[in-house]
Amino acid sequence: MRKNAVRQIVLHTAAGQHPEALADRVSRFHAEIIERRLRHANLTAAQKIAVLDGILSNLRTRERDGIIR
Repeated sequence: MRKNAVRQIVLHTAAGQHPEALADRVSRFHAEIIERRLRHANLTAAQKIAVLDGILSNLRTRERDGIIR
């Protein structure tokens, strides 16, 4: 059986809400998830650094004009 996975996120903002503030909160949320998963993973410090390097390189390849697609 396949695990549930997030496929798409749709953000609905209130009138007058700054998207930058929401982006900061979403970024912190994702950072906390990654931190929690790495903490519970049975990996060495070097392996954890390699995982983070892989995540960052993946994000950089998907970035266009400062926006990650």
